Amino acid sequence: MKDEKAVKENLNMIAGQVKARINRCVEEADKYTKDMNEDYEHFFCWYSEDMYKIQLQLKIYRELQKVVNGGSLCGTLGWMNHTVEHFTDDLLCGPIQNHSTNSSFNTARLLELEVKQQVAREFKTMLSHIS
Repeated sequence: MKDEKAVKENLNMIAGQVKARINRCVEEADKYTKDMNEDYEHFFCWYSEDMYKIQLQLKIYRELQKVVNGGSLCGTLGWMNHTVEHFTDDLLCGPIQNHSTNSSFNTARLLELEVKQQVAREFKTMLSHIS
């Protein structure tokens, strides 16, 4: 009975952190969207990379939210650990930059790596707090 309570508490803790992270990302994305609609040139020069990173983070955290909503702590922890391992492998063994003739594509790759670093750190922190 005590184990079931701890499992539920841990799953609820993760669910709360994921929801909070999604809400922060949505707020930032909304702010950037407003800026983009008001002055696209300014947005593009100053915020387009940030918006791209926010969208990548939202995608990852929404995937995690689906797993959490499945109700399995074991499944959630497994997904998070697998994601950290996958991101770590990509960061350590994958190419740092693409060699495309499209500079935006090359920039997107670097931004993706930054997001993977950040999300891996965040997931590791969440995982370390599981009792």
